[in-house]
Amino acid sequence: MNLFDIAIVGASISGASLGACLGMESVEVALIEKDRFPRRKACGEGLSNIALEAMNRMGLKTDRAIASGVPYFGYRVDLGNSSFPFANGGRRSLRGIGIERYQLDTEIVEQACQSPSVTPYFEASINLLERTAAGYRVGFSDGEALEARFLVLADGANSPCANRLGIPKVRKDPPLWGISFILEGNYAEPLEEVVVLLKDGFEINCTPVSASRLNVTFLTDRKNVKALQKEENRSHFLSEACEKCGFHGSPLEAPLQVGPVSSTRRPYYRDSVMLLGDAAETLDPVAGMGMTHGILMAEIASKALVDTLIKGCDETVALQRYAEHAEIMSRPFRGFTRLTASLMRSPARRFLLPPLASSFLPGVIRSALDELPDFPISSSSLPNRFLSQVGA
Repeated sequence: MNLFDIAIVGASISGASLGACLGMESVEVALIEKDRFPRRKACGEGLSNIALEAMNRMGLKTDRAIASGVPYFGYRVDLGNSSFPFANGGRRSLRGIGIERYQLDTEIVEQACQSPSVTPYFEASINLLERTAAGYRVGFSDGEALEARFLVLADGANSPCANRLGIPKVRKDPPLWGISFILEGNYAEPLEEVVVLLKDGFEINCTPVSASRLNVTFLTDRKNVKALQKEENRSHFLSEACEKCGFHGSPLEAPLQVGPVSSTRRPYYRDSVMLLGDAAETLDPVAGMGMTHGILMAEIASKALVDTLIKGCDETVALQRYAEHAEIMSRPFRGFTRLTASLMRSPARRFLLPPLASSFLPGVIRSALDELPDFPISSSSLPNRFLSQVGA
């Protein structure tokens, strides 16, 4: 039986980031993933300022992925006949980077697996998950098994492991579903903003991810998502999105499904189980909120686990602190998700958006994308190496 300090289920952005951080502290980690890398995953594919800062603090080396991305400096909400810019003002400060998710995931996974104290279990199917006197036992379909003191679930929105362990979930909002594309083509001129199209029952997020690629992600209800699976039902939406972004191109491959978004939440921890990223709560992918949320959760979780395993902090105190900090951090992201969902569903959005544009919404965007939450994780300005890599 292989013994570990931590077993992390899910090696996507939050799980791999946590594994890489713990590996730098020589914590014995089992990094478990059902898929094989590299692989594509449905995502809005953006990283905001505070995600870049967090990756720098955690020592995550993502130079190749960041260098391949595109900087954006603002956000524009489009209602068809009118559009409203946010957070781009007169000062062109960097707001984030559009970046293809599979490149970022792959580079963080590579860093995690290079650590001598991190053991990867990839293409691994879990068929046993149970509490033991020492922690948790994880069994695989090939007969192999391991034990770990702590279990971290970063296995996505539906979290099969959380379901297996009976960790409850509470529905908070009507669910959103969607599809995500990468379009290959060319821009009439560089797109330096994230464009969000709000239509009756649809939110369409457009993020530049390279000099020749555009991410387009649809969010809507489940009935509309089924209709969007047919090309004839989505072609006019894609055409409009490309027109608004000054882009000409076509999808590289079939759409990937997104969702459910903003429908359920689970506790951040139970017993010695911690939940990260979408396993705890799914958020609107616009402008990198989903990936940013996952990275920040990984940073907070790594601090709690290091405090317990290395610094001797009481386990219950450390886990409670993790939950408190995760809740503080998540609030602005949750607020933005609820706000855009309500505007998408409301026929009065053309009346609501102008006053929001001049007051409330820019503040929500700043707190979700630019301002570090008020808890004790040291902050630093965006490092020059990030700015030079994206040509800001």
